Amino acid sequence: MIYLRLFAAFAKVGLLGFGGGLAIVRLIYDSIQPFLDMSRETFANIVAISQITPGPLAVNTATYVGFVAAGLAGAASATFGVVLPEFIIMSLVCRMLKQFKDSKWINGAMNGMRPATIGLIGAAAVTLIAPAVAGEGRIGRGLLTKLGCDITQGFAGSFFGMPVDIISLLMLTLTVVLMVRYKKSPIFVLLIMGCMGAVLGV
Repeated sequence: MIYLRLFAAFAKVGLLGFGGGLAIVRLIYDSIQPFLDMSRETFANIVAISQITPGPLAVNTATYVGFVAAGLAGAASATFGVVLPEFIIMSLVCRMLKQFKDSKWINGAMNGMRPATIGLIGAAAVTLIAPAVAGEGRIGRGLLTKLGCDITQGFAGSFFGMPVDIISLLMLTLTVVLMVRYKKSPIFVLLIMGCMGAVLGV
């Protein structure tokens, strides 16, 4: 039954998705393939939508995939699947941390997990960067193309055989600058970039 399959697939995400958020993007992408034959670009769109809607990335993605695959019952099954293991594990971990907060073993484990989490986020970046800057729906095909600006068609270099869109690359760079240098709110940056994409992509 598809509801049980959805529950099991996202229970795996909830059980093994250490690091949370963007750190488990690759795990989510691999888990949804049996239900939806989804391209990297479509998945990148889902991640973007999940980032601008309330709630954790894993929960939002589970709800979306479950709904597309099997309607409201599928959304409920997938969402419950991803939440249940996290709830159980966090309840146990919180209790254990209070009891063993001075343990060298626990502190060592936490220190070991931190660099691994950065590696997981790096894997997410590898999964998402190609559709972000070289997807089929490149921003450069919109308004500036109509104005005859050839720069929007891409420039030397490619990801997975797709030409890189210079405008998307500039927006990626601007996002990093706004977040790191000017400490802007993520929702502010997403709204600004969404508006820019809407204007340039028409």
